[in-house]
Amino acid sequence: MEPLSQQIAKIAAQLQQEGKEPSLALVKARLGTATMSPALLQAYQAWRNGAVIVQNTSEQVLQVASEPDSDLKSDLARIEAKLDLIIKKLGI
Repeated sequence: MEPLSQQIAKIAAQLQQEGKEPSLALVKARLGTATMSPALLQAYQAWRNGAVIVQNTSEQVLQVASEPDSDLKSDLARIEAKLDLIIKKLGI
């Protein structure tokens, strides 16, 4: 089973591809966790701070091969997430 941080990164990437802001509540709902755990909160915060990125799996590699624009969409989603973090830290 993959680490919790990787699961959260994948869920957040899916949410971003759907045009949704990956909040802790949405990630938690997709993960299927009934209660808030310190590990879940810590993994989510690590993803939010840019410390966790999605590792490629064979399934994702196949998807990339069939959809050349997915790399661009993925990069754009990652950049937008980091920009959102910067804006929040600046208080704009």
